[in-house]
Amino acid sequence: MKTGSGIKTLESRLVEHLASRPRGAAHGDPTGDLTRVTRNCLAAAVRTLGPRSTPVRQPDEIAGSAVRWAREGIALESVLGAYHDGIRSGLEFLAAAAGDGDAEQVVAGTRLIVQALEMVTVAASAAYVEEHRLVAKEHQTAAQTLVSALLGGHGVAQLAKQTGITIAPVYQVVAVSIPRHPDEKRPGSGHAAARRKLRRVQSALADPFGSRALALLSTDGGTVLVPSEAASALTPLAMTAEVLELVSAVAEVPLTATVVAGRTERIPELAARAHELLDRVRKDRRPPGLYPVESTDPVVEADAVGIGDR
Repeated sequence: MKTGSGIKTLESRLVEHLASRPRGAAHGDPTGDLTRVTRNCLAAAVRTLGPRSTPVRQPDEIAGSAVRWAREGIALESVLGAYHDGIRSGLEFLAAAAGDGDAEQVVAGTRLIVQALEMVTVAASAAYVEEHRLVAKEHQTAAQTLVSALLGGHGVAQLAKQTGITIAPVYQVVAVSIPRHPDEKRPGSGHAAARRKLRRVQSALADPFGSRALALLSTDGGTVLVPSEAASALTPLAMTAEVLELVSAVAEVPLTATVVAGRTERIPELAARAHELLDRVRKDRRPPGLYPVESTDPVVEADAVGIGDR
């Protein structure tokens, strides 16, 4: 039977192997940086875990590197793939290093590297997802600030420069009414249900529009600005009746919206007209759906609305 010192020797050799420069980079990692850092993080995890039974604190570099990769736009799948490549390399090293009668040592080393995989997977995934959430929240805040400026008709150029959000020359201005969800009527759960409904609406809008549409929404409605792409675009962005139906399905409530399109500098006027029509539609108790505002700018607005009709 191998002694504790024998296992420690294997641990040290495994750490040395993982920390050494790999022969090749993982797929999708042309510079080799992802491969190098993930292997160093695995080595740190193995070093931290060691042959002990007491709980240990994960190395800071695991979460720190995941945050950096999230900011740089590296896919989580690539990060976890690089970690698994490192684990496979570690297991191959254990198999190659094992001699006759080393079964206990190999089992101990395998258990250690599997624990390291669990540590880096959980820590990196949690840090990556949290950073993505923060980035999305920052973008949402910037977009809401920009929508407010567009609706107010001032300070747009400076805000666009600060946020990095491109301003389109023409927008669809969509006034949206979001009715209450049945869950909002339950005692004690109204506010939470309303927030969940709003998140579903925001998520559904992101599907057809990505980050290009700018929304300023509350739990009962608001305004969405959809950039009208050139007529030659293969997949132009537009709020259509079909898109509104899809958003309603995800939101689990029937949405009512009015839409008008025009040049960016006219957004305050267009928004006023869209919300005025929306108020009339609701007052007349007309069914949910998308209602176009009568155009007063036939050249620009007809072209932009025509995109949505395709």
